[in-house]
Amino acid sequence: MRLLDRFENYVIIILLSAMSILVFVTTMARYVFFYPIPWGEEAARYMMVWLAYIGASAGLKRGSHLGVEVFVQSLPKKWHWVLDVVRYLIIIVFNVLVVIFALQILRNQKATGQISPALEIPIYYAYAAVPFGIGLMTIRAVQKLIAVVATRNQDIVAAKGQEG
Repeated sequence: MRLLDRFENYVIIILLSAMSILVFVTTMARYVFFYPIPWGEEAARYMMVWLAYIGASAGLKRGSHLGVEVFVQSLPKKWHWVLDVVRYLIIIVFNVLVVIFALQILRNQKATGQISPALEIPIYYAYAAVPFGIGLMTIRAVQKLIAVVATRNQDIVAAKGQEG
């Protein structure tokens, strides 16, 4: 999984840097040199979409997504792991459904041959960010689910060891 961690980190760094530079250069070209770069805004938008989906996967790995902790904290501590399991199972099921439907949309876009207006690339390149990023999030959710179950099993074994 270190390879996946590195991949996410490098892609996020590269996309954010490239997008920032592109937006700066495009803005400077338009307002200072009066020479608009017609494809700059579209390219930056597609970079942002890819960045958002890959960043969502990295956020799930780090546990930085928003959650309703007040509800979880109001329950007895022994039930927290159950809610974590349910949460990750819901995330996994939802993500799998999104990937399935997104792949259907990509197939339709590929069949129609639709291209982007300014970059003139197949539009499914931009839309591929959805199943790709959500697929990464699914991998991260499975990792988290395994970690929750493994931690729970270790706690049970430790509790039985203290009793005996």
